[in-house]
Amino acid sequence: MWPKLLFELLPHLSRLLPVADKYLGSKSAGDKARDEEQAAAMAELAEGLRLELGQVAEAHTGVYRQLREQSTQLAQVSVEVTRTRMGVESVEARLNQLEARSAKLEKTAASAVKLLASLLIVAALVAGMLILLAVLLLHR
Repeated sequence: MWPKLLFELLPHLSRLLPVADKYLGSKSAGDKARDEEQAAAMAELAEGLRLELGQVAEAHTGVYRQLREQSTQLAQVSVEVTRTRMGVESVEARLNQLEARSAKLEKTAASAVKLLASLLIVAALVAGMLILLAVLLLHR
């Protein structure tokens, strides 16, 4: 049965083979053209990506440079802050010493005022006694 069927289809195959060959050839050419277009598009896309990656690399280089500069500046600021803190601590220590001296001087001044007041009172009493003595001597 199969061989008979093949013999019957053989004349038709001889007519169909050139049509199939032409169809497959045109399809193959279209596929090749499409493949070439896709390859060109991919090459263009790859070139665009390379350019963009180059720009990104340049941007990263700039960012890294700025980061290094800022790190240097931050280190300098840190040193200046440390110096300032040490200076403030030194001023605070001197201020505490001055406050202690001031407190001692206030106590000394208060004692001196009390002493002067008592000396003034004693001097007034002595003067009063001298005047009283002089008055008594004059009335005798």
